[in-house]
Amino acid sequence: FVSASAGNSGPGDGTVTNVAPWITTVGAGTMDRSFPADIVLGDGSVMPGVSMYSGKGLAPGRQFPLVYAGDAGQAESMDAYSSSLCMEGSLDPEVIKGKIVLCERGNNPRVVKGSVVKQAGGVGMILYNTASDGEGLIADPHLLPAAAVGSAAGDSIRRYI
Repeated sequence: FVSASAGNSGPGDGTVTNVAPWITTVGAGTMDRSFPADIVLGDGSVMPGVSMYSGKGLAPGRQFPLVYAGDAGQAESMDAYSSSLCMEGSLDPEVIKGKIVLCERGNNPRVVKGSVVKQAGGVGMILYNTASDGEGLIADPHLLPAAAVGSAAGDSIRRYI
């Protein structure tokens, strides 16, 4: 019997795979720990999130402006799709500076998205799942204050912005 460990790419069929048909692929279904990092919006709404960020946090009690990354792209070089994913070189520092940036999950690594936001002058990041990723959350050790939220919370935050 041969088994191989695998990550889980989402709540759909075929998201845990291996190319060899004689290998059983096994992915973890649950974990006994949580890393809560709730997001409180200016209207008092609380969105449940997760994070493993361990650096200096944002100033307690201070509110920071939010911006959706898809509305903060470099006009001359990128499209809204690339900026919504917080791809390298896609964000306009003039729009991002001093703000918490809402980035979509997908394409580039999650921690890299935070690096892109930080390089553009952002003070924090909210990483949200799209409908294809659902509500499954992964806590990451981000490079700036950041939290991941599910699809429903991400949609609510986009409407709030």
